[in-house]
Amino acid sequence: IMKKWIVVLAFALLVTMTAVAQDYPKFEVPVGFSFVNVHPGITQLTSFNIFGGGGGFVYNVTPWIGIKADFAGYTQGSGLKNQLTNLGYAGQANGNVFTYMFGPQIKKHSGKLQPFGEALFGAAHSNLYGQIYSAQTGLVSASSNNNAFAMQFGGGLDYALTPHIQLRPVEVDYLYTRFGVNGTNYTGSQNNFKYFAGLNFTFGGK
Repeated sequence: IMKKWIVVLAFALLVTMTAVAQDYPKFEVPVGFSFVNVHPGITQLTSFNIFGGGGGFVYNVTPWIGIKADFAGYTQGSGLKNQLTNLGYAGQANGNVFTYMFGPQIKKHSGKLQPFGEALFGAAHSNLYGQIYSAQTGLVSASSNNNAFAMQFGGGLDYALTPHIQLRPVEVDYLYTRFGVNGTNYTGSQNNFKYFAGLNFTFGGK
């Protein structure tokens, strides 16, 4: 009889562990609004904001660890243009910025409040720095398009509205980029602040 109970308990434990292991979404798709406070790393220019949005895709390998792809696009506001005007520059600065990064995400997938953290690596693309350089120096030979290394560290919080829809009120990240200007000797590091808010959709596994 004791052996039968041991077998029953072992089977029940196995079923419970299997159920817990499956109680998380296999896929997540966050979408929303974002802005970045850019620290350009250029003398005479202070920080300015760029605005946009984007989305991503997460494949959860385990209940805690997923692999994330993150894509975002931004256009600069009036902050940079006003600074250049005040400094007497006549050049245009209508720069857009695009980022595409990949890396691990760690997340709690239970309860209403689900915090997460991430470490992403990839690239950024912009025509902004070539335009700033031309405005500062008067040179027009610098390439207006530029690709740069980018990485992002941070995290946020999801609030489960339904089993498959989550509100993401806050995600804050440190966003590092290293832009140069093609055809010149300029290369600089930019230590930026990123904020993201939107919705997160989950699929599979629940």
